[in-house]
Formats: sequence, structure tokens, C-alpha cells
Amino acid sequence: MRDELRRHIYRGGRPPRANNDNRRAGVSRGWYWALVVGAMPTIGLLALLSALI
Repeated sequence: MRDELRRHIYRGGRPPRANNDNRRAGVSRGWYWALVVGAMPTIGLLALLSALI
């Protein structure tokens, strides 16, 4: 019982899932890709400016 309580506290109290739920546990990481794609023009511009200087 103690291990189950500790796991519940560490995992942030996520609700139980169905046995046939095949999705990955946790939050989807799609926003990482959006951040990278959004930062690419800025990084490219900085690289271009540094090459000109």
C-alpha cells in the first residue's frame, strides 16, 4: 500500500486509465516540435547576420 501511495504522489495524481488504452502515459510532446519550428527562422537570421559581420 505504501508503494502505491508513493507512486501516486510522485506521478502527480494522474487518474487511472483503462486496460485497453494504448496511448503513451504523460503529456504529449508535440509542443516541442512547434517550438523548434518557430525558433528556426530566428536561428537562421542570427547565423546570417553573424556571417556578415
